[in-house]
Amino acid sequence: MTAVLLAGLTLNAQSELRMLVGTYTDNTSAEGVYLYRFNQETAEFALLDTAKAENPSFVIPSEDRRFAYGVCEFHDGRQGAYAFRLGDSTIDLLNWQPTDGEFSGADPCNVLLLDGHLITSNYTGGSVSVFPIGQDGLLGPQNWQFAPSWPAHITPHIHQAILSPDGKYVFVNDLGSDAVYRFDRTGGNHPLGSDELAWKFRGITTTGPRHGTFSPDGRFAYLLSELGDQLNVFSYSDGKLTPVHSLKAYSGGGKGSADIHFSPDGRFLYTSHRLKEDGISIWSVNQQTGRVKRVGYRKTGIHPRNFAITPNGRFLLCACRDSNAIEIYAIDQKDGSLADTGKRIELGAPVCIQLF
Repeated sequence: MTAVLLAGLTLNAQSELRMLVGTYTDNTSAEGVYLYRFNQETAEFALLDTAKAENPSFVIPSEDRRFAYGVCEFHDGRQGAYAFRLGDSTIDLLNWQPTDGEFSGADPCNVLLLDGHLITSNYTGGSVSVFPIGQDGLLGPQNWQFAPSWPAHITPHIHQAILSPDGKYVFVNDLGSDAVYRFDRTGGNHPLGSDELAWKFRGITTTGPRHGTFSPDGRFAYLLSELGDQLNVFSYSDGKLTPVHSLKAYSGGGKGSADIHFSPDGRFLYTSHRLKEDGISIWSVNQQTGRVKRVGYRKTGIHPRNFAITPNGRFLLCACRDSNAIEIYAIDQKDGSLADTGKRIELGAPVCIQLF
């Protein structure tokens, strides 16, 4: 596809980033995965290319930036995972593999690259699927799948797999059973080894773990729960999550908390919330104790999902799905607050942003 210029871009090798945007294409104007160039000093941007794909709602670049991998989020037999080839200003679809097997792989919604494999978190399927990646970047057929065992009245909904900061474990968030699993990282043909329950919510109501992250120094873990709008803080050491404290992530009552990211310096934490009073909570972080305090709330466009923070910490980009735009906010370096720049990247149903 011929690149289309959306905004003037100042050329500076240290300032320029590339950006992948995943979208929902069903009944929207979106066409697939979009590749942009983004200047992290000026917030100027340009659309470079588009790879046509169906519902690539979550996408990430490979470590060497030659490829990208994403989900194909369906539950009607079209569900699976995509591989794309990345050039400096191009993106092309390489292949697709289905998420299937002993357990359903329906509605894959998140991906992790690990030891030459792609791991998908399958929401409706309640499972994790593993695909080998060839040297040519192509995805091989799924070679392993895991689904947690719970009583019949509990339906698992896997939402994210994340590597521990020490690189020894993979933690998997299960919204359906209010639990987090820990897998040993084994490498080889099966990068996920034995699993065990790492944490379980013991409250009366459902909380629904969705996305988690670790502090930049690796000493603490932060888990955002979708249904209970809860933020749980843990200390982390050698695979163990020890609760520090728990807070209400926002007061909107939407039961739609979505994404969580740190500022690069670790001083501030941000969480996105949707369905009611859509916006982003701003947290100050005590880097010694791991405890957080909410210091602000920035209202956004409709249905904020994934968001990304530039490596220099100057801007936060928020994918507002139902506003059909990525909103760009300037981050105050003193208090972490977000100021609307007024700049918008307009495209259909954006849900995932990856800067690299």
